[in-house]
Amino acid sequence: MTDHTDLDALLRQALAVEDPCPALLRQAKASMRKEQTMHTDHTTKRVVTLALAAALLLALSVTAYAVLGSGDWFKDFFAGLTGETLTEGQQAYIDGAATPIGQSVTADGWTLTLQSAMTDGKRVYMKLDIRSEDGAAAVRNPVAQGRLTSAAPDAPGDLFLGSAASYPEGETDGVFTQVMEKSVLARLGEDPDFSQPLTLTVYRLEDVYGEDRDLLGEGPWEFTFTLAPAEDGPAELIAEPIVCHARYAHMTLDGAPYDPAKDPTTPAPDGSPVEVPVETWYEDVDVTVTSLRLYSTGAVITYTYDGEDPQAGPDLGHDLTVELAGGGTAQIAASNGTWNEALQARVLDIAFAVPIDLDEVTAVTFQGHALALPG
Repeated sequence: MTDHTDLDALLRQALAVEDPCPALLRQAKASMRKEQTMHTDHTTKRVVTLALAAALLLALSVTAYAVLGSGDWFKDFFAGLTGETLTEGQQAYIDGAATPIGQSVTADGWTLTLQSAMTDGKRVYMKLDIRSEDGAAAVRNPVAQGRLTSAAPDAPGDLFLGSAASYPEGETDGVFTQVMEKSVLARLGEDPDFSQPLTLTVYRLEDVYGEDRDLLGEGPWEFTFTLAPAEDGPAELIAEPIVCHARYAHMTLDGAPYDPAKDPTTPAPDGSPVEVPVETWYEDVDVTVTSLRLYSTGAVITYTYDGEDPQAGPDLGHDLTVELAGGGTAQIAASNGTWNEALQARVLDIAFAVPIDLDEVTAVTFQGHALALPG
């Protein structure tokens, strides 16, 4: 729960400078919202100092209007993915996490504007507007392909991984809007350093419609910005290792063990794929889950396997249920398992379709194991 004295101090700190600090204002605004939701009885609600509240509202109207606009757009985007109304907690989380950027770069006849972005330290969502410089280009669905990197001293070049998704498919007043989602590689085994600037470099712009892909322009379009991960998470939900079940895929080729990563197949002379007569059978095995970290945008599960070739498998699956206040659950959009050399363990990265507010989590289970609640 937010400490009352701390909230007053936070408000004064945010408003003490000549130009109010948007980050502090967002933090104060989120703290006020969280405190209000924790006290439903009007007689127990705390009234923030009137002068501070008035100054906060005035400062927010001047400095954080773009944040609220960004939050509204992201809320529409995520609600459109599932067709469901977002909870109050989800809306509040997005409002607090969305950061305005508003950088525009023109190259090769196209202007790209990075309007806003948000992150929880695990995934970065970026709203990118795309416009033809002359406004006359006949395209259906321009999609940008780019790379997100960090200026942190020890950050590897491939810190972020992900693909771009277009929303909506079409245009509004000649502007196409796209969401780029980049995920921190699960194999890193630790959270990235967001204290340093991030750089989004868009290399190609293509018109993608069905199976058709036409090159529209080549940049680069480059944007440098900073993001502060939302304070909502991550939360470690496993105090002691638990035993879970997984499926180990055994593959053989001509009776001998076959590993696609170690035995790549050479394409046919015409470039077409070659069918390999691989036989596959599955074995149910036990694995030890040592960590389950819950973020607003997903979960990262670390597990070990003592049997045959732990690097190659097995597949843990994503039997994770996160129940939310009001009866809803977090919808799982995708999962990806990798081997982490540093941890000597496998890591399963699970992505939610829509970010959640960890304060709204009422129960978490994985393969029937009831886990601790966040915070």
